[in-house]
Amino acid sequence: MASSMRRPGFQRERRHGALLEPADRRQLERDGWRTTLDFRENHVRGLDGRLLRVEPVWIAEAERFSGQVEVACAEGSTAEEAWAQLAADVAADNTRTYQRVRVARA
Repeated sequence: MASSMRRPGFQRERRHGALLEPADRRQLERDGWRTTLDFRENHVRGLDGRLLRVEPVWIAEAERFSGQVEVACAEGSTAEEAWAQLAADVAADNTRTYQRVRVARA
């Protein structure tokens, strides 16, 4: 029998520790956005071809469908920076909207 069935008012503590996702991403997902995070490296080279530095780039994306598709994208040098920028863009309604979307039926 599950613990919630034995003691309905009992609240268990979280067992899996601290939350790993940034708060900005969790809030976007609560608001109905589907989110993804990608990583790439920009290799900066000198004129002689030697590698001078590697710049990390995190790309956070969000999309949702509510009669039309809304898409937002932001970049940052850290994942947290990318999520914060994406959340700010969504809050400022800095998104692209696609109205002609074909929905396939299964």
